[in-house]
Amino acid sequence: MVNNNLENRCPDGASENAEEFSGYQWTYYSSLEHGPLRSRADSFLASVSWAALLEYAAEKRNGVSCILFPDIGLGYNHMVRIIQFSDGKQWVARLRLPPLADGDSCEDALETSGIREFSTICLVRQSTHIPVPEVHAIEERSDCKVNAPFMLMDCLKGNVGMDLGMSVPPQYKKAFLRGLARIHVQLSTVLLPKIGTIVSVNADGTYQQGPIPGLGGPFDTATEFYKAWAGNTKFGMTDEQLREVCGPYAAEIIPSVSSFAKSIGELADTLSFRDHGPFPLCHGDFGHNNTIVDDQYHILGVIDWEMAFAGPWEMLGDFPLTLSIIPPAIDAPWNYNEDGSPKSADLIEQFEDQKWYVEAVKQEENSNRGNIHYLSDALGDSRRQQLATAMRMYQDGKIGTYSKIIDKFMA
Repeated sequence: MVNNNLENRCPDGASENAEEFSGYQWTYYSSLEHGPLRSRADSFLASVSWAALLEYAAEKRNGVSCILFPDIGLGYNHMVRIIQFSDGKQWVARLRLPPLADGDSCEDALETSGIREFSTICLVRQSTHIPVPEVHAIEERSDCKVNAPFMLMDCLKGNVGMDLGMSVPPQYKKAFLRGLARIHVQLSTVLLPKIGTIVSVNADGTYQQGPIPGLGGPFDTATEFYKAWAGNTKFGMTDEQLREVCGPYAAEIIPSVSSFAKSIGELADTLSFRDHGPFPLCHGDFGHNNTIVDDQYHILGVIDWEMAFAGPWEMLGDFPLTLSIIPPAIDAPWNYNEDGSPKSADLIEQFEDQKWYVEAVKQEENSNRGNIHYLSDALGDSRRQQLATAMRMYQDGKIGTYSKIIDKFMA
C-alpha cells in the first residue's frame, strides 16, 4: 500500500465551484445496450466484494464508517463508485476492469499500471499546479479481498466528458480550452532525462523511469522511440476486420495501412525536432474525456494517468482529444474542397478552434516560460503534429490512407 500525503493543489476558485454542481451525470453504464461492454460491466459489478471495499476504506480512515452510493461510473478501463463516510467525507473508488478481450493488455503491464500511475500523480502534484485528486491508497492485486485492483482518491464535484456527451457548450468553450492550454503547458515543464514511464519514487524524491508497455525502453532519443513504435505497434484492427470494413476501397486502404508502421521506422531519425532529452511528460489520453468539470466547465481535476509517459515533443504536441481532427491526408477526400479547405461548417470550426488553442498555449508559455515555445511549436508544425495524430489513430484502428500522410511529411 502507498499513501499520498502531498499537499492537495487546486486551481484558483475551485473551492468556490462546489455550488456550481447539479449532480453526477453517470448514465453511460445504464444506457449501454447488450454487448461485450455491457456484459463485462455486469459481470464485474457482480464479482466485486463491495463489502470488503467499504471495510478497507473504513480502515484507512481509522474506523470511520462508510456507505456506498448507488451511482455507477463507467469508462473503458474502470468502474467508479462513491464512498460516503459518516463524517461527510467522500472518496472515489476506481476499480480496474478486466481486459475486454484476450491480448488487449499485457498482464505484466496491468499488474504495474497502478504503481506507474501513482508515481506519475506524485510527480505531477509535486512539480505543477495541475489539479489532480489526492490518492489515499492503491491495491494492485486482482486476488485481493475486493476481487479487483483499485485506487481510493478524493471525490470531486464534477463530471467528465463521457458523462456530458463529449461536447462543450459554446458559452463555455473558450474558457475551457484556455484551462486545457494552461494544463498542457504545465505538462511541458515536467521534464525527464529519458523517454519512458515513471515507475517509482526514490527515497531522495527523484523518480525512476521504466519501459513503456508494448514498446520497451527507456529510450535516450526520440529516434529510438519511433523505431520501437514502428517495430512493435500493430494496427488496431485485424486484417480480416479491415478487409470487411473497407469494402470496395480495400485495394487502396489495406496497402496504405500495412506500410505505415514500416515508414515510421524508416523516417525515425527525421521525425522529431528535438531528438535528445530532456523530454516532456505526456498524459497519454488528454482531453475532455479525462477532465473533471463543474456545471460551468471550470476544470476541477485531471484523472486517469495510467498511460502517462515522458515522450518526444511531437507526442506532447498532439492536440487534446477535445480538439482532435482526422488529418486531411487520412480523411475521406469528399470532406474537403479541391483547394484543400474543409467543406462542412463543423470541420471549419474545428480547425479554427485548433488555431485558437495554439495561440492560447503560446500566451501561456509567454506568461510562464518566457521565450520557450517548444509546445506551441510542436502544435503549430502541422506536418509533425498530424503525423502524431495519425500514429494514435493507427493504434486505435481508425481506417484511413496512412501512406498519404507519409507522402505529405516527405514532400
